Amino acid sequence: MVNFAYLIGDRVRGECVVVDPAYAVSDLVAVAAADGMTLSGALVTHYHPDHCGGSMMGMTIEGAAELVEVAGVPIHVQSDEAEWVLKVTELTAADLVTHDAGDTVMVGDIPVELIHTPGHTPGSQCFYVNNCLVSGDTLFLDGCGRTDL
Repeated sequence: MVNFAYLIGDRVRGECVVVDPAYAVSDLVAVAAADGMTLSGALVTHYHPDHCGGSMMGMTIEGAAELVEVAGVPIHVQSDEAEWVLKVTELTAADLVTHDAGDTVMVGDIPVELIHTPGHTPGSQCFYVNNCLVSGDTLFLDGCGRTDL
């Protein structure tokens, strides 16, 4: 199983966040640094390990816990998803910043709107920035994530 991770950044301020920091955390941090950016946080679309790391159903993937250890940044999650993120990743509540629909996370001077999109998981969220939507598993190329939750 593999997944996409994204960096959303403000080049003027040299600040960025990583979306869905699963797999190769050190590489994600290195890519940000090579681009002249400093990580200020992580945005998590939902609690599945291929998006936030952790252990579930016999699978363990590095992710948010390793990012907190390496970079000391907060992990932004939808409030309905926090309990599950904590269980899967073994992060502490102090590592998380919980959000509700419509909240905004500032990345330098760039606003990122958090949109609650329950369906794939009860607390799935998308991120809207500069007229672009980062959707995690809410939308797929040929369909959508689960719609029964």
